[in-house]
Amino acid sequence: MAERAFTPIIVGDFTVPHRIVLAPLTRFRANEEQVPKEFVADYYGQRATCKGLLITEATSIHEDAARFEGSPGIYSEDQVKAWRKITDR
Repeated sequence: MAERAFTPIIVGDFTVPHRIVLAPLTRFRANEEQVPKEFVADYYGQRATCKGLLITEATSIHEDAARFEGSPGIYSEDQVKAWRKITDR
């Protein structure tokens, strides 16, 4: 049964080479404008080395949405630019 964890799986349009997934985590690593900090790309990049599926943290989609201090957003241009660096990594 354990070998199944290391067999490919199709998730939407993607074929993932194994079934080990990084679950979503809220890391509280964003600045006051909810822009992910520079080192967040390193954090996710380190975990993406096995070409698996990573589900990122809770992310606010509007400035009026409920949020916690340090949590990221994805509604402003600066936030989108920061997330682009992370996802490109």
